[in-house]
Amino acid sequence: MKKVINLLTMCVIALSATVQVYSAGNVVRIDEVYFTDATQTQLYTGNYQEYYNNGSLKLEICIKNGLPHGTCVMYFDNNQPKEIRSYKNGEFDGLWRVYNKQGVLISEAEYKNNKKSGLWKIWDENSTLRYELNYSNGKKIGAWKEWNEQGELICQRNN
Repeated sequence: MKKVINLLTMCVIALSATVQVYSAGNVVRIDEVYFTDATQTQLYTGNYQEYYNNGSLKLEICIKNGLPHGTCVMYFDNNQPKEIRSYKNGEFDGLWRVYNKQGVLISEAEYKNNKKSGLWKIWDENSTLRYELNYSNGKKIGAWKEWNEQGELICQRNN
């Protein structure tokens, strides 16, 4: 009975796993790897773009050897930037900014070698700084600060 339950669990997990496939011109994206065609025999290098059904730009990214490398910009359907990320050989590396649909910066973070690094900031919809967090090599360090809606420091703790 235990073997049957394990087998059923594995089948459910396998069926629930999905592979996202996108195609733009001659480029095929399968999960986060980019190929020159659906045969998946040659990795793509160059610029890649995806569009919303209304024709507006959804994603613009530089690809090197099949992986994100350089700047990636994701857009809302109103053409406002949603996220601006930096990649190096498929991993997060550099500044990552997130905006709301009105174009207001709501968070800014840094990565180094796919790990959280440096100062992270989070703002509310009114552009009031709400959080400041520090990371090094993916680990919490230094002072973490929190402000209220009026911009008053309400909490600070050291890691």
